[in-house]
Amino acid sequence: MPTFSTIGLGLEKIRSVLTIILLFGLILHSNPVVSQPSVIISKGKEAGIYGGLAVHSFINLKLEEKISVNEIHYWKIRRIDRLAPLRFSSAYARTSDITFAATGLLALYCVSQRQTAERNTAGLLMTQNLWMTWNITQTTKMLARRARPYASESGFSDGKKDDAYSFFSGHTSLTACMAASHYFYDRSLAIKDRRPGITLGLTVLSIGTGIFRIKAGKHFPTDVLAGVIMGTGVAYLNTKLHGR
Repeated sequence: MPTFSTIGLGLEKIRSVLTIILLFGLILHSNPVVSQPSVIISKGKEAGIYGGLAVHSFINLKLEEKISVNEIHYWKIRRIDRLAPLRFSSAYARTSDITFAATGLLALYCVSQRQTAERNTAGLLMTQNLWMTWNITQTTKMLARRARPYASESGFSDGKKDDAYSFFSGHTSLTACMAASHYFYDRSLAIKDRRPGITLGLTVLSIGTGIFRIKAGKHFPTDVLAGVIMGTGVAYLNTKLHGR
């Protein structure tokens, strides 16, 4: 016999699927962008940025090799973080993966629908923003080594490196970065060519992903909030860097 918890989880899944269907319905009515974005792409600048990103990724790989499986830091759980369940839910984890993938597909679709010049610029900025966010997220996780919520459950003894990668949420930082990248690029276009519906859809999916990560026992609320700030901040600063 189904319980209230299983019924609630089923409703959450239905909501996430309906949200995805609604968002893809919205993008079918979007028109190609025709105005020129107020951003500048410089070969020298882009080469320097990509070079720095590659070096950062290499440092992350070397740093991860030195981390011991047993080096988990159990931070004191305070205030808002007490909302996180101290157990793992595979159903919510899968749902967060679905909304994460849907965010990526929606962002990719939006970029692909732009005209050639705008598509190249938007794609380049999105790629840089996501790579930067991923690098910073991984570095922070390996330095903080915060135990995931489920690692505090009584009798827990797994011992994977991933158990110590709670702060901050990579799913959330990357989806927030996608939403913010689209928003800040949209702001560089003429008002008639902006797509607020896409921005809203990406934002809803990003928020949903963060909530599901908490429900899954993979992250504390502060992990998700930090991910939102980081992803949004990277998108803002890198778009500003390319401004006219």
